[in-house]
Amino acid sequence: MAFFEVDAQRCKRDDICIAECPIHIIISDRDSGVPKMRDGAESVCIRCGHCVAVCPHGAVRIEDMPPEAFTPVDKSLAIDARQAEQFLRGRRSIRTFRDTPVPHDQLAQIMETVRWAPSASHKQPVHWVMVETPSAVREMAELVVDWMTEVRKENPELARRFNVAGLIAGWRKGQDLILRGAPHLAVAWTEPAATWPEVDCAVALTYLELAAHAHGVGCCWAGYFTYAANAYGPLREALGLPQDARVCGGQMMGYARFRYRRLPWRKPLAIDWK
Repeated sequence: MAFFEVDAQRCKRDDICIAECPIHIIISDRDSGVPKMRDGAESVCIRCGHCVAVCPHGAVRIEDMPPEAFTPVDKSLAIDARQAEQFLRGRRSIRTFRDTPVPHDQLAQIMETVRWAPSASHKQPVHWVMVETPSAVREMAELVVDWMTEVRKENPELARRFNVAGLIAGWRKGQDLILRGAPHLAVAWTEPAATWPEVDCAVALTYLELAAHAHGVGCCWAGYFTYAANAYGPLREALGLPQDARVCGGQMMGYARFRYRRLPWRKPLAIDWK
């Protein structure tokens, strides 16, 4: 098949795919009125799939995107605004986890949802490392403590800003204040050539957090770990990262030990309406 094809029998010439193309490379054929791609535009197509997904008639095809990969929207699964509001407001940063690990299949389902996180120009630049074994997560936390020990010696000012002394002391007393005893750790990283790496990773990590929330799995952003993963060679080696990889964030993951029963207060939103 050609890179972009439209079934002329199914097409109703409504130009919806033309209107929805983000980079305006789909046009109407002068003679037939059937949408087509501009000459040579294959090289600039971002392969977002909007044209296929938006067509009410299933008339559009893109090379290497099989029709069965486009799951029909199930209207029965739609949630109303009140349900969405409670779901989003009910998300909590979990720092006390049960010892019970999340089954592999459930983690895989969560990560499958993360595939649909938006990214700049649809480049999907985010790579993942899932530290699945609880003992391996603890090893990662210990490596962060090792990094903090070095920071305390070599950069006292930074050590004070991170409260390194307290974190190291807690570790020595058996308190994991780094990864909070989480059984799992999801790590997002990108290559330097990514267009908007920090934002793309932040969006993907947020998708992960919300997908996990839907599965009854708690998450918390791993700030200390993220700093260490970009600065400490032994930790990067343990993660198996390429030399030029930039870690943009990590999520501790596991079942929450306690259930939250109320939606907490937040200060009023700082917003100017124009």
